[in-house]
Amino acid sequence: MVCTAYTLENLKKDSSKFIEYCKQCGFCTPACPVLKVSDYVETYGPRGRLLQIRGLVFNELRPGKGLSSRIYCTLCGFCEVKCIASLKLTDLYIASREYLTSSGLTPEEIKSVIDGIVGNNNPYNVDPSIKAMWLDYLPEKPPTKGRVVYWAGCTSSIRSPETSANAYQLIKELSGSDVAVLDSEPCCGWPLYLVGDVDGYKVQVSRALKALEGCGAGVVITTCPACTRSLRDKARELGITSNVKVYHIVEWLYELMKEGKLPKLQLEETITYHDPCELGRHMKIFKEPREIIKNIQGLKLVEMRGNQLESNCCGGGGLYQVVHMDRALKIASLRLKDIPQGVKVLVSACPSCKMTLETAVRNEGLDVEVLDIVDLLMRAKKV
Repeated sequence: MVCTAYTLENLKKDSSKFIEYCKQCGFCTPACPVLKVSDYVETYGPRGRLLQIRGLVFNELRPGKGLSSRIYCTLCGFCEVKCIASLKLTDLYIASREYLTSSGLTPEEIKSVIDGIVGNNNPYNVDPSIKAMWLDYLPEKPPTKGRVVYWAGCTSSIRSPETSANAYQLIKELSGSDVAVLDSEPCCGWPLYLVGDVDGYKVQVSRALKALEGCGAGVVITTCPACTRSLRDKARELGITSNVKVYHIVEWLYELMKEGKLPKLQLEETITYHDPCELGRHMKIFKEPREIIKNIQGLKLVEMRGNQLESNCCGGGGLYQVVHMDRALKIASLRLKDIPQGVKVLVSACPSCKMTLETAVRNEGLDVEVLDIVDLLMRAKKV
């Protein structure tokens, strides 16, 4: 099921069909992170969302700001994992957002994201020069053309510049060659897809891929799972072809590890690992980060309560925090409760997860350090 296949008639048909097929088992209810922070009022859960989507497209409900914002969730996909009817709920949610966008019902907060990508090539709508500030963390200016390219992405470069710098340094050392960085890296367009602007997304991701091809890229490595899905998986699904091979950094590191090309890594620490929804449930990348972590001598990995396919969402996905920041941070606070007792280091492999969980740690006043897996490896390499 692809979002571009949806017409209004498709949306009417599938929203009705999904409601009919729903077994009313309630298995999705305890899994939904949005429902957990909404007092378990069904209006905010998967079943309530289905009913509202159907009511909207059949003109049975009056469209408005409240209805539009309730259709937005984290798109974590946990409801699909629990659905005994195997309903492709995430696809339907994206299609409903497409309907909202085409009907002029996009939440006002989301419009700022769209304007930021169109005007400043990033969803945070900041000056493009800020996106390049992470380069100041490097000892030298990287080349702008090369076979191997590091793609920082908007969130990592703007919100976590030290992780971007660590990633670049790690890739450069392990690749054994110069690593290029795009001059004025564009947004990959993923937020446009998330708001249902599929045509806008196709234009933006095509622009990004052409920029990569133009700098001579053969291999592109990114630290952002959303960028990986956008530049590789979703682009391919929508018929946008490119000769560039795109890897999330844990995929790339895992291949190096299998070939015995990782350096000696050692760190006396006990950590836990949070599976990002984009990397885990949506791309099924569970083994790779764990095997890389286990390759670090002296390190002990203790799994979180709720992990791998059943990992609890951090609240930072699906543009949910753009519309519902307060509830997104409540979801993040709930995720922190899954940290095993006594563990002080929380590792993930997604800049959005890192940003959201770090904010929750500060709000809760916890003695927990949140690291990207890249930061962990750089620390283990220096010991």
